[in-house]
Amino acid sequence: MKRIISYLLLLSFALAFTACREKEPQPPVSQMKGVFYAGAPDLEEVIEIVPGKSKTVDVQAYAEAVSDLVLNLTLKVDPDGAAAYNSTHGTNYQMCPGSAYEFTTNKVLMPRYGKASTSAKLKISASGMEEDVIYVVPVTIDEVIGTDNWERSSSPYAYVLVKRAYVAPDAGSGTKNDPYNLYTAADMLKMSELLVPGTKVYFRMKADIDMEGIDWVPLNFASPYDNCIDFDGGGHTISNFTSTFANYPSFFGVLYGNVHDVTFANAVIESAVGGATGIIGSYCGTTVSGVLKAGEAHRVHVQGRVTSPGGNKNGTGALFGRICGANITACSADVEIESGEDYVGGLFGYDTGASTVSDCWTKGHVKAGSKVGGIGGGFIKAESAMYNCFSLMTVEGSFQYAGILGHANLDQKNANGTNTPNNHVEGCIAWNDEIKSRATDGAEHYSSGVVVGFTATQNFLVNCFRKAGIAFSECEKNAELGYVVTNQGNAGPGTPLVCGTNTYDFAYHGLAAPADATVTSLARSLGWSDSVWDFSGPIPTLKAGTGGGDDETVNAGGQLPDYPEHDFFN
Repeated sequence: MKRIISYLLLLSFALAFTACREKEPQPPVSQMKGVFYAGAPDLEEVIEIVPGKSKTVDVQAYAEAVSDLVLNLTLKVDPDGAAAYNSTHGTNYQMCPGSAYEFTTNKVLMPRYGKASTSAKLKISASGMEEDVIYVVPVTIDEVIGTDNWERSSSPYAYVLVKRAYVAPDAGSGTKNDPYNLYTAADMLKMSELLVPGTKVYFRMKADIDMEGIDWVPLNFASPYDNCIDFDGGGHTISNFTSTFANYPSFFGVLYGNVHDVTFANAVIESAVGGATGIIGSYCGTTVSGVLKAGEAHRVHVQGRVTSPGGNKNGTGALFGRICGANITACSADVEIESGEDYVGGLFGYDTGASTVSDCWTKGHVKAGSKVGGIGGGFIKAESAMYNCFSLMTVEGSFQYAGILGHANLDQKNANGTNTPNNHVEGCIAWNDEIKSRATDGAEHYSSGVVVGFTATQNFLVNCFRKAGIAFSECEKNAELGYVVTNQGNAGPGTPLVCGTNTYDFAYHGLAAPADATVTSLARSLGWSDSVWDFSGPIPTLKAGTGGGDDETVNAGGQLPDYPEHDFFN
């Protein structure tokens, strides 16, 4: 009996507990199965996004039937939806880059008895987008809070179609204070249509530009070479630039004007017929009917490859094949250069008219015939000058090759004759990996040198250094005759260079640097400007400009504050 009573008491407690639990409040359960999809009302067919700007799109959730509960929903971008869009529409649009979109809010509220939610905010920019490509951003339901009785519809996506907007370069007038702005490769291709012979036209890059797949036609390749241009790179990069054009393959052809604050990355110049060849211009300045059309390059940096069969006194270089009355400052090149002919240099090939090259550096490999240098192939006019440059290049030439300048003697044979080039090579540093001969004929040749390969007694050779123990070799016959690297101090017309005793020995090797020296320590001792150079490492680097770029407070046109125009262009 007691056992029965105990059992009944336990049973009554269990029933009471169960009854209490059943009375606890439960969340409402939808009496209908919620079927939801995303939508974006009032959208353009394709939204165009201006580079540097963004647009915000309203995206909502929708119910296929009236919701009987208040629900909270979360939206997401689903990359799998891009394939669904293309399959349905027969397109081949790309999924939008992840860097181009973000939700500023992705949570929405579905009211009771409603079929549309509040709006989520999807922000879209042109980041990572390529020109002329349509992208799709598929938005769908990620989560529903308030009921488990739901599913996505058979067409759950809101599709937002976007593309990078084309901004024409004629968003400007081409003047110094209102230049044509360049955002895309299409803008670059339109430049030639905007040139006015005899009038200086101004362009300014507003973004990095990829030139992949374009074989560039130079901007000023035909006589009388009077398309005068100011090209302001704004600190931006032109990548994958290629030119194989038959006449002066390069960006400008003949640079008549100015180029500054731009980098060319992975550039390829291939000349099939020879002639002056370079990435920036075949010529920097030229003379037409006795009239000088001068050129200037400032803070221009190139990386890539230049190949040319060469040609008699035409010149091949990373920046320019041939310079004439040019001013080249604060430029650099990291290049592979190969030419079958003479006058080839890491920066320029051949100078024909009182040019000045200063505060520049090179590295890579240059391989050519004679008159080959890590910076320049040769000066052949009086008064040309090179100041405060260094080279890390490997230099290979048959003869008259050097770490800095291959030839500086007015293209004459007799370095002690009456010719007076008055060229200046001052404050330069040969820090080349290797300087060596390619000659295989077994003959004696005009000399090669660590700093200047073949110079003259009327040149100014001042405060130049070479790396201690630099890997330098003459051609085999010259080595047999005792052509050697020696220390040579400053020289000029009043204190002529003391050359070797051999018939053709007119090399300038400069002074050997101390064993513990670096390019930076030497440059500092030579007084190179710290406003131009960054001396924080063992190898100096060039400082970027103080203006330009996308700073809208900077005058968009023409020269930067620290780069005054030459009077010739005013």
